Amino acid sequence: MDSLLREELPEIVSNGAFGKNLKYVSFDLDKDSVAQDQYMSTVIFGTVTTSDESRHRVVIKLKLRDETVRAKFKIDFQFHNEITMYERVIPFIFECHRSLSGVEDWPTLARFFYGRNKCGEFAEKDLIVLENVAPLGFKLSEARPFLDYNHLAAAFRAIAKFHGLSYTAKHKNPERFQKIVKDFRDTQFDANGQWTFKDNAVSRFGKRGLDRLIERSGDLYRDNEHVRRFDLLINDGANSLKRVRTPREPFSVVCHGDFNRNNVLFRYDEAGLPVDVLLFDFGTPRYGSPVFDLSFFLYMNSTQSLRESRLDDLLNVYCSTLAETVPSGVRVPNRAELDSEMAKCAYYGFLHASYFLPHEVATKVVHKENMDDEEIIQWLLEVGGENGTDKVADLVQHIVDMGYTNVLPN
Repeated sequence: MDSLLREELPEIVSNGAFGKNLKYVSFDLDKDSVAQDQYMSTVIFGTVTTSDESRHRVVIKLKLRDETVRAKFKIDFQFHNEITMYERVIPFIFECHRSLSGVEDWPTLARFFYGRNKCGEFAEKDLIVLENVAPLGFKLSEARPFLDYNHLAAAFRAIAKFHGLSYTAKHKNPERFQKIVKDFRDTQFDANGQWTFKDNAVSRFGKRGLDRLIERSGDLYRDNEHVRRFDLLINDGANSLKRVRTPREPFSVVCHGDFNRNNVLFRYDEAGLPVDVLLFDFGTPRYGSPVFDLSFFLYMNSTQSLRESRLDDLLNVYCSTLAETVPSGVRVPNRAELDSEMAKCAYYGFLHASYFLPHEVATKVVHKENMDDEEIIQWLLEVGGENGTDKVADLVQHIVDMGYTNVLPN
């Protein structure tokens, strides 16, 4: 912290991050929100004062100090991706949007001040400095893990606006767009094509829910065609995920990649209804189907009953917002085309939710240190207990009921 205050921030201010020809005056920590350890980083809140007497409320993200953990979770790649998003991708897609008249409704994002990702011996000094949007009225949803329809619809509108920027940019400057999205670093697969977990982990995460579904409703699902197809998908492990992740035109977009309740902030009206949504934490973006973001948010943040009763409404909200967000002449998926994308790619959201969601519903999660790969998988399969297993079974049931198994090669 002392090094950050004495060396890093003065240099950052002098280099123009907060405006031209300014000098650093001070940094005051927000004592109510200091040094919060997040899953992938350490986050510091405070106020930077500059020589023009401006006070900038900021969030400073630092890498975890444990080198082993940084390597395991590809923190260097995540910093690279987030800085690339704020320095190159977002300015480009916003500019493409700005240059075409007809739409004034923009997605809400925090202001980016500075990012550095030198890695190696400099990793502990790497940082990302963003605007603290809490003073603007944005905050995390108090409800967790599941959101009501109003929050879900607001989130779907926000991601539609964000995805719309990609469609506009592809229409305006397709060559540069394709070049710029190739700079993302893969945080899930290594150079040898190995997924984050062992290949059979996919099958085991899926079978946790599938076995429970058959146990509780075997007469309905034991001989179901989509159950059979789902079983083939999870048994093919990471290869199924690779097929889903392969970009297909014309509907691939820059996806947030970790679109979830913990990575969106809501702003509310006087009645307590969400009126705006801000996206943050762009460490795992990827280019692919918009369903990556839709399915993950849906499966992580909605109950089974809400999915059954309001999914049509949510997808209609997304499609109508998307159509309104792009200028005339820009091609976006209609509802029938989005349904086809869901059938091909909702498996993406399921797979990630199959091991994340049980953490969210667990009453207590005890993380054991120094586990090997097999111990980690077994631990993940036990997190959340019976309730976690039931929630994964609900996800499998939805995949099967909706016929979202169109991932297999023809």
